[in-house]
This record gives sequence, structure tokens and C-alpha cells, in this order.
Amino acid sequence: MSMRRSFLVCGIATIALALSGCSRYFEVDTNDILLDKDYVKESNELYSGYMGVASKMQALADQTVFLSDLRTDLLEPTVNAPQDLWDLYNFKEKPGNSFANPRPYYDLIVNANAYLNKIISYRKERPTAVEEAHYQALISGAIRFKVWTYLTLGKLYGQVAYFDDPDLNLDKIGEIPVIGFDELIPKLIALMESGVDGVNGLYETNWGNILYPGIPANQQDLVWNMICPSPTPLRMELYLWNKEYEKVVSIGIPFISDGGGKRYKISNEDWNGEWIQAFTRDPITRTRVLINIVPYDFERNQTNRLIRFFSNEEPSVYYLKPTEVAMQRYESQLRYDGHARGDRYRGVDYTYYFQNGQWVIRKFSRDRESASEIHKNNVHIAIYRDSDVHFFLIEALNNLGRFGPAEALLNDGVELYLSRNAGNLEKPFDDPIINSHFAINLGIRRRVSLAPVYPQGLSKGDLDTDEKKQAYMKALDKLVAEETLMESAGEAKAYFALMRIAKRWNDPSILADVVSAKYPDGQKEQVKGDLMNEKNWFVKYELE
Repeated sequence: MSMRRSFLVCGIATIALALSGCSRYFEVDTNDILLDKDYVKESNELYSGYMGVASKMQALADQTVFLSDLRTDLLEPTVNAPQDLWDLYNFKEKPGNSFANPRPYYDLIVNANAYLNKIISYRKERPTAVEEAHYQALISGAIRFKVWTYLTLGKLYGQVAYFDDPDLNLDKIGEIPVIGFDELIPKLIALMESGVDGVNGLYETNWGNILYPGIPANQQDLVWNMICPSPTPLRMELYLWNKEYEKVVSIGIPFISDGGGKRYKISNEDWNGEWIQAFTRDPITRTRVLINIVPYDFERNQTNRLIRFFSNEEPSVYYLKPTEVAMQRYESQLRYDGHARGDRYRGVDYTYYFQNGQWVIRKFSRDRESASEIHKNNVHIAIYRDSDVHFFLIEALNNLGRFGPAEALLNDGVELYLSRNAGNLEKPFDDPIINSHFAINLGIRRRVSLAPVYPQGLSKGDLDTDEKKQAYMKALDKLVAEETLMESAGEAKAYFALMRIAKRWNDPSILADVVSAKYPDGQKEQVKGDLMNEKNWFVKYELE
């Protein structure tokens, strides 16, 4: 290994250890550090700067969960909850609402812009100081952090202040012109594909080999490969919002195929009660399920607020609880035996639980639940995982009219689809190589032992008009949204699926009917009426 590379590896390893052990790891002050004119003096600071951008994810991940899942039918505040959470629940955010403030998202974007500017300037001044592969990985990763954060901002707030200025003071954010969500998506796709300084957002590297050269993969800390949004899931989501369904399929199928590997397959490796382990166990042991995460380590003073807000076991504060309508959805599911009811592996005791005389969200706390241990859980938050890319693919296939493959991935798997449709296979499952890779797929519902679901009153064998085909497509989209509400509860995914599908069909009732159902009778119709206007889907907060 060259002396230069040895220095860089030692530098980043030292930085990683120092940062992860620091009690104020995620309290990087953008204005104090990233805007300093002497920010990049030595090449190892390029890595510390990248980790500074990454650390900002920890400050906004749980906020994203609260903002989005309070807007589905999953959560409602408890009597313990502060007024700010009640205002979010009632779609009546006031100025100064601490949960609604988008500053943490813009904080990351300011960091990313400043970092990109500094690393490009440093490279121009010292062309040989950083290996090309490292340079591309750092640039590409910073782009993806920025793109994912802007996408999340757009989904939550409906509009964003878009800027590339590396010297912007965050206090000036209110002076930046805003653009709407529909205008934002093409800009983010262009940034991903064109990038900056000749580097796009599609480049990936094995950080384990950089941080731990010469050390076998099973001895490396592979969390480093999971902290930045991967390009394929991020592009799949962007293309889905942009209604570019063929592109979703063309990049999604090879990604899930994974060269025939076992990752991301929704297989029997993590089925029935095992799927929940992805949220509670060491993420490195669950890379078949997890793609990207925001990691936290209690021993290093890294925590989020999920258990604190969801649990009613001291010292938690129990601010948010599951709603009756959400729990009833799980209880009404037909199991794979075709007789019994109840989502046995995602419902009671898994996603939610009756504890201390109250219903609580349990999805993230099943490893340690005693009063002395519960706050010690290392709860990572999934950015993308196996079901996310499957749902993206299912939506895309459905809206391309490929109902058989879409339903296979949603229901009971590719192997059964292949045996039932021999001689009449549809793309992408008309390719023997792809089929061999996907044969272990069980489908979203069969993985948790639930029966298949299909559009009611419609048959794939009787879609002889475009009107019938569109009706089937819309009905299947609604089933996807309903399944996401159960599979992705508490993961900041389901509300955005509802939004996307309601927008696609220009039918706000798809979202309004679901969300309004959790409110008491006197409020239900008022909330539904408000949500029939798309402008009211979004968090309201004036940039200052």
C-alpha cells in the first residue's frame, strides 16, 4: 500500500473512532466548521468532512418518522404529548413548532454544498493528494446525501428552497426562492445523473476495504457501507415519482437480482417472525433485508427518540401510540391458510403491543424492554430496505400493465408465479437468469404468512377495454398503499406511498379516506375535507 494511501486510511480510521466516541458527534455546527476558510488543510479532513455530512442524518431521521407517520393512520398523540405533536396530528402547525421546523434538513444540505465545494477546490490545488476512487466515492456520496434530503423535504413540505451556494448562512434560508415538489424531482434526477466536477451520484465503493485494508470482510465494520443512500433505491424512488416506470424496472431488477445473491429477495431467510429482527438486531447481521440505515450507538451517546416516544416503560415519555384503525387493519388480514384472521407476524406483539395497560408501538424495542434496559436499545432507522425496493418495483410493473409480475412480488412470490404461468411469462420474469435469481422470493405477504390480495370485482382475464385495465391498475395501486401501511409502519414510508398513488390517479380520496379514518366522528369529515386539497397534505412551516 502506498505511503499516501496508508496516511489516508489511518487518518479516516482515526477520525471515525474519534467521532463515533464523541458525545457531541452529531452536533456539528455548520457555520463554525464547514464555512471556515481553512476547512480543508490536510487530506484526511476530506474524510472528516464527509462524516460530518453523514452525521447530520442522525439529527433528522426520527423527525422524519414523526412528521410522516403522524400523517398516516398509524399514530396519534397520547395525553403526555406536547402541544406541538397534537398540532401536527391536527394539521394545524403553528410558527415555532419544534417538530415541524425543517432546519435539520437544510443543515445537512448546507453541509453537503460546502463539502462539495471544498473537496473540489482541494483536488484542483492538489491533483494527486487523493486517490481517484476515493475522490469519486466522497463526491458521489455527498451528492446522494443531498438528493435524499431534498427529496425528503419535498415529500414532507411540498416545496423547498433549492440552492447550491456553498457559503450560505443557514439563517438566510428564508431568502431563497422556493420550488414545488413536481419541479424538484427532475432537478434531483439531473443532479444524480450529471453530478459535479465530472462525478455523478451513481458511484459506490466498499468502504470496508478503504477503512480496513487487508482485513477479511467478516472482520470489517460494514456499517460504513450502509450509511449513505445507495444510488439504485434512490433513483428508483425518483423515477417512480417522475412516472418513469420502465427505468424503475430496468435498474431495480438487476439490483434485487444481486448477481444471484441472497440480499433483498424477500425470501424465507427472514420470514414469519424473523422479519422483525431487522429493526432490533445488529444491522450487519441483517444485510439481506437492510440496504441503508442511519445508525445509532447508545454506548457512544448516539440515540434517537423512537423508543422514548413510543414506549410507556420508564424512562420513556410515551408521546405517541398506535390507533385503533391501524391495529384493526392488521387484525382483519386473512392468513395464508385461508381461514384464520390476523397479521400474526407484523401485528400484535410485533408492530404494536399491550403493555402496562396501554397500546404501544413495539417494532423497535423488542430486544430490551425492561425499565432498566429499554433506553439502551441501539435503534437504527432504515433509509431503504428490501420491501422498499420491492414496493417501488411493484408500483412500476403495475403501471406498465404487467399485473402478473407485480402481484407475484406483492403476494406469494416469483416461484409460484413461474409454475402457474409456464409458457405465458411476462417481463421481467421471462428471462431464465433473472428467474433463477428471483426463485427464492416469497412475496411481501407470504413472507409473513398472509394470503394473496387482488382487486375486488375485477379479473385479469377480463381486461378487454382500457377503462377496465385502468380500473384494475388503480385498485392494485391502492392495495400496494394498504400493504405499505402495514409492512412499513413507523419507517416514514407509507404516507409518501399514499401521496404518490393519490397524485398519480388525481384522486385525493385515496389519501384522505385512509388518514381521516383515525379521527373521532366529529373531526373525521373535517379532516377528510381538508385532505381533499393536495396543498393540505404537507407540513406547514415558514422558512425564516
